[in-house]
Amino acid sequence: MKKQKLGLALAAVLLLTGCGGIEKMTETTVTVDDSGTVEELLLEDFSDETYKEKELAAQINELVEAYNKEAGSEAVSVKSMQVKDKKAKVQLEYQSVADYRGFNQIDFFAGTVKEAQKEGYTFASDFTDAEGKDVSRAGMPDGCEKQQVIIIREPMQVLVPGTIQYVSKNMKVVNKSQARLSADEGTDDESHVTTQAYGYVIYTDNN
Repeated sequence: MKKQKLGLALAAVLLLTGCGGIEKMTETTVTVDDSGTVEELLLEDFSDETYKEKELAAQINELVEAYNKEAGSEAVSVKSMQVKDKKAKVQLEYQSVADYRGFNQIDFFAGTVKEAQKEGYTFASDFTDAEGKDVSRAGMPDGCEKQQVIIIREPMQVLVPGTIQYVSKNMKVVNKSQARLSADEGTDDESHVTTQAYGYVIYTDNN
């Protein structure tokens, strides 16, 4: 399933709507726990007051059921969904990073820096520390191989289960556990699902 399909499904229905945990985030956010389970919170603003929550549920469940049937397991589940004050809020859980990639058909990585390098991620970016100070150019900061990293190409927020150490220059640190990848300059989140460059968040976990 493509994330574009999810967005289009919601739009079609409308034409007829870290700190404290991902459910408390106020913008679209992704996180991953120590077992590799990925959670995503999708938040959309809608202006159609006649939009019904059951219509949202039908669209989302159809996409999830189709993916799970193809996967042969309950790889993706809907943890919650609601429509309130012209806003739709959907929380999805993916059993693995591979399921997140497969359902959304978009690149995503979570694991150690060393594992990411083995999978071909080059870390070819300028990096800053959590305070915004430049620490390296066109490459990963030294001594990070054993630390954790989340890599995305979607304009969204990342919530890490630990403390952010470094981010690529195209990401903005919100606080010690949250960072945001913005859409490329001259574009907007709605018209571009991915960014040209990867967003890297390197962090130490809570263990």
